[in-house]
Amino acid sequence: MNNISGEQKLLAIIAHLSYFFGGLGFIIAPLLIYLLKKEDPFVCEHARQALVAHLALLVAGLVVSLLCAILIGFLLIPVLAVLALILVVTSLIAGLKALNGEYYKYPLIQGLVAKLQ
Repeated sequence: MNNISGEQKLLAIIAHLSYFFGGLGFIIAPLLIYLLKKEDPFVCEHARQALVAHLALLVAGLVVSLLCAILIGFLLIPVLAVLALILVVTSLIAGLKALNGEYYKYPLIQGLVAKLQ
């Protein structure tokens, strides 16, 4: 893993920390990186991990939002907040791993990540 370039590290970090872009940037950035860098195993794996993690949180947010419309979802807002906090922490860890040229696997989503291959 010593042959990981600065560009590869930067793209991996951008994929993980793309939720700072706002809007749908947290989905678009890792998706574009994943699609454009499929031939690069380091960048592709980091982008795939980030994309699945961000999509999982988006889906959870949409489900809670829909359930809020029928008043049940208000009970799930703290759960969603905890999931968002976990995403921030794990994304920061993943970004640091990418900076060091290491791979990272997000917890709890590896079954989904395997389906994206």
